Amino acid sequence: MFGAADFGTLIKYFIMYGIGFILGSYGGLFSEASGIINIALEGSMVFGAFMGLIFLQGMNSWCAGTFLVTTSGGLIIVYLLGCLVAILAGLLFSYLLSFVSIKLKADQTVVGTALNTVAVAICTIINTQITHIDSPETQNNIFSSILLVRTGNAFIDNAFSGLNFSVVIGIIAIIALWLIMNKTRLGLRLRACGENPAAADSVGINVYRMRYVGTAIGSSAAGLAGFIIFSCMPIGTWQINALGYGFLAIAIEIFGNWKATNIIYCSLFFAFFFAFAPTFTAALSNLGINNPVSGTIFGARPFYYLLPYLLALITLVIFSKKSRAPKAEGIPYNKSSR
Repeated sequence: MFGAADFGTLIKYFIMYGIGFILGSYGGLFSEASGIINIALEGSMVFGAFMGLIFLQGMNSWCAGTFLVTTSGGLIIVYLLGCLVAILAGLLFSYLLSFVSIKLKADQTVVGTALNTVAVAICTIINTQITHIDSPETQNNIFSSILLVRTGNAFIDNAFSGLNFSVVIGIIAIIALWLIMNKTRLGLRLRACGENPAAADSVGINVYRMRYVGTAIGSSAAGLAGFIIFSCMPIGTWQINALGYGFLAIAIEIFGNWKATNIIYCSLFFAFFFAFAPTFTAALSNLGINNPVSGTIFGARPFYYLLPYLLALITLVIFSKKSRAPKAEGIPYNKSSR
């Protein structure tokens, strides 16, 4: 049933979702390791993706006819800058959560949930102002024709067509974040603030600063994750919404038990099923089979898109009891009470 082209498409989606989910989950890991529950990962992914895509559209207009937007080499520079814009957008967005949670000591879950809605609203307003069209849609495959790979090999062409330089930046970011969390003093201090902030404070660690830093790194990673996924997705027009990927990142984080290495494995597990759904249903359609198992739920195409979310629910039910979150997660720290 699957041909070389289908396997190539599967690999493309796997790379795209795998890198995006790892970074998105690391976004939650860094925030929560420091003690801040980051329910706003969904909003960070939306805001980072939108700002990055708007920047790409701007470059397409400002640099029309130049090598930057007409050659694959020039696009490396453009997408590198797009990644930086997405990271900065996530960084700015993080302060909406960290300031209210740390300075005002508000309920972090409530604030994060509200920020997810705020992010979509802000992006829609900006999009309307730029495009002069009252629509929650923006173009995401501006340079798709230049990003096509034509080697004559169906597997290679389908696996790498549409992928851009943000994928490389994503891999570098994953390695850097893993090293920071596991091998540096900063990672150790972040974890200390999430486990026992009073003890961390007693040895001279600024708990408030570490929580700002953890949330900033986390939201920046999520912003980059959103940009990678939606700039590589071959849909043409993107509805300004993260499709629940931010909440899935939280589920992956819990499934991975707040361990940087475990999160990589869990992210790739879910990435496979997200990659399988569009590839499998497209292969069936190409064969003229739109209802493979007639009369059952397995015959409905939406079932295969539902499957990753269903697996997330099942894994959370099974493994949530054994997961161990940072002890001070979600608890505002008051230095005077130490």
